[in-house]
Amino acid sequence: MMVEEVRAAGKDGVACFVDGGHPDMGRSLDNLRRIATESGVHIVAGGGYYTQAAYPPEISKMSEDEVLEDLLKQTREGGLGAYGEIGSSAKMTADEKKVFRAVGRAHLRTGIPIFTHNAYAGPRAAANNGPPQNALDQLDIFESLGVKPEKVVIGHLCCIEDYDMHKAVAKRGAYVGIDRVGGTVMLSDDIRVKMVTSLIDAGYANRVMLSSDFFMEPLLKSRGGPGMAFVVTQFLPKLRAAGVKEETVHLIAVDNPRRWLSFVPKKV
Repeated sequence: MMVEEVRAAGKDGVACFVDGGHPDMGRSLDNLRRIATESGVHIVAGGGYYTQAAYPPEISKMSEDEVLEDLLKQTREGGLGAYGEIGSSAKMTADEKKVFRAVGRAHLRTGIPIFTHNAYAGPRAAANNGPPQNALDQLDIFESLGVKPEKVVIGHLCCIEDYDMHKAVAKRGAYVGIDRVGGTVMLSDDIRVKMVTSLIDAGYANRVMLSSDFFMEPLLKSRGGPGMAFVVTQFLPKLRAAGVKEETVHLIAVDNPRRWLSFVPKKV
């Protein structure tokens, strides 16, 4: 089923998917390889750790250096192309800070780009949302290690209506994750369009990163949903309708992810 879904997304204009799973989420690299091969659509394998709630029990007993070595092992054995989703809870735990530092160090060793998860889920889940500062705290950890912000996507910022924070992330050179496109339970895509146009108007079109954070079975075409190409088939037309020029749409949908994903592999 997933082969057909990914193949259909390719026909709709998706050239590449970035997988957001990793071992602590039960992701299968063999399945990813099979889907990519049979569908003809590129898939970039992610790696790392998600959030405290998903960590294997041994993480709490591991040192930062040991987490780093495990990440490098994942990279060697899995042929990874990204670290992510690397997440923090509403209040970042000590283990999560340790993992963030290890991921930053792994990036410096490998060149592999990073994308993060933030505990932002829109106004309906306001009581469980982390503070806006969490996004900047994530970036602070990476920058303190020497990670260049342009290799980092700060995730789920489209679930928090803090336009100043979005611009602060972009100003520092990181990508702003408008990455739950289609997730109307959290915020409407009309609001996400305003977030994108706000960043464009501020001169940060080159720091917008789109994604659907696709994970819900009812959204599959075989289940009557819009399919995995939702960003291309439904959100980009909304940007065009809002007056975003075609060259800017291309910059956001093609050039930005290609620039972020590119790196020179290093032996680890």
